[in-house]
Amino acid sequence: MIQEEALIKSVYGNMAEVEIIRSKPCGLCGQTQGCGNSIWGKIFSPKKGSLMIKNSINAKEGDHVFLAIEENYLLKASLLLYGIPLLSLFLGMLLSQAYLSSNNDFYSLVGGLIGFTLGVVLVKYITVKNHDRLYQDANLVAGSHH
Repeated sequence: MIQEEALIKSVYGNMAEVEIIRSKPCGLCGQTQGCGNSIWGKIFSPKKGSLMIKNSINAKEGDHVFLAIEENYLLKASLLLYGIPLLSLFLGMLLSQAYLSSNNDFYSLVGGLIGFTLGVVLVKYITVKNHDRLYQDANLVAGSHH
């Protein structure tokens, strides 16, 4: 089980808005140097995000808790986020080669880019449509109170 410290920003009935407190750049390996995730995170996501999670432990605003998630859920999410665009890239390349009479690499490139773009749009659609179901596997665990 993977756990990250989080802060309860607000409580709405049985739901809690949590903000993850990142104490290290890489949550999987714990390395503080040599991990590019922190650099990319600063470039592409400078603001902190928050999540709405079911408040199963009756945490109050300002409480420090842990957000726990199973490793197999992380694997499924990775397959969704990386697998669909990659698969659609290859399918776009293959379909452009199969259906265009010219055996030109440029058409394979265009087909791959179109396929990749459609894959990213599909992933975005799936995540927006299933937002609540995608986060149902995350659980709040009692943590330290600061």
